[in-house]
Amino acid sequence: MAKKDRIIRQELRQWRDDSLISQELYDSLSSRYREEAWDVSVIIRWTLILGAIMLGIGLISFFLAIMDSMALVAIVLTLLCGLSYYFGFSMTSRTSGRYYPKSGNALIAVACLLLCGDIFVIGDLLSSGSGHWPFLLLIASAIYFSVAYWHKNTLVLVFALLGLATWFGTESGYMSGWGTYFLGLNYPMRFALVSPLVVLFGYLHEKLRLFNAPESFVKAYYSIGLLYVNLSLWIMSIFGNYGDIDIWRDASQWELLVFALIWGLADVVIFVIGSRWQNRMFTGYAIVFLILNLYTRYFEFFWDEMHKALFFIILGGISITAGLLFERRLKKAPREQA
Repeated sequence: MAKKDRIIRQELRQWRDDSLISQELYDSLSSRYREEAWDVSVIIRWTLILGAIMLGIGLISFFLAIMDSMALVAIVLTLLCGLSYYFGFSMTSRTSGRYYPKSGNALIAVACLLLCGDIFVIGDLLSSGSGHWPFLLLIASAIYFSVAYWHKNTLVLVFALLGLATWFGTESGYMSGWGTYFLGLNYPMRFALVSPLVVLFGYLHEKLRLFNAPESFVKAYYSIGLLYVNLSLWIMSIFGNYGDIDIWRDASQWELLVFALIWGLADVVIFVIGSRWQNRMFTGYAIVFLILNLYTRYFEFFWDEMHKALFFIILGGISITAGLLFERRLKKAPREQA
C-alpha cells in the first residue's frame, strides 16, 4: 500500500509542476495518501531474502566443513530442513498465534536451500559412479516448484526457475559428454531458444490464472525469461555460436553482426509487445538491452581505433544527450495527454 501511495503522490506532484492542477487541488488530493520516508515493506522483504540465501548457504558450508561423515551431514541437513519448513509454515498460517508471513516465507526459502544441499549429499552417498548428477538438480527444482505453488512463495519460485535452467544446461552438457556443443548448439544458443518458453508460461499464468498463482509469479516468469534470452543473445553477438575461444577469434565480423541484429530485432519485438500490453517490464527490458547492444557495438568497433579519452568523451556525450531527450519526452507526455 505504501508503494501505491508513493506513486500516486509522485504523479500528483508531476501534475502540479506541469500546471495541470492547482496547488489547492494538489493539497486536497495528496492529503488522502500517506507519505513515508521509507517503504518499510521493501526493506523487510529484501532483508529477509538476502538473509534466507546467506543463512542457507552458510549452514550448508559450515556442516560440510566441520563434519567428516557425509552421512552425518545428510542427517543434520534433513533435520534443519524439516525444522525450518515447520516453523516457516506455522508462521504463514493465519490460525497460528504468530502470523509473520514474510518471515515465514523466508524460513521456507532457507528450508529449500538446505534441501538442495541435502539432495546432493545423499546423491553423493548413493552414487553408482555414473556421473549423472544433473538429475539431482531436476529433483530439487521439482520440489521447489511444488513448495512455491503450495505456499505462493515467489522467492522459492525463482530458486525453482534458476535450478531448472541450471539443470537444462548441465543435462545437455552431460548428454553431449560435457562437450561445448549439443545438437550443434553452444550453451547461449540453447538458452536463447528455450527462454521464450518461460515467458510464454508466464503469459499463460496471467491470462488463464493457472493454479491461482499470484501476480508476482507472472513477473518472475517474465523477468527470468527475458533476462536469459537477452543475455544469451548478447553473448552470441560477441562470441557467435562457438564455445571454443580459438574458433571464436576467427569468426567474421559479419557473422557477429548478424547475431547483433537478431538481438536488436528480438528487443524491438519485446518492446512492441510491452507497448501493446502496457507492460513496463517488457518495455524496460527492451530499452535497457537495446542500449546495451549499441554500447557493445560501439566498444567493438571503436575501442582499438580511437584514443581512449575521445572514446569516453563521445560515449558520455551521447549518453547524456539521449538521457536529456528521454526526459524531455517524458515531461511532454502529460501535457499531450491533457
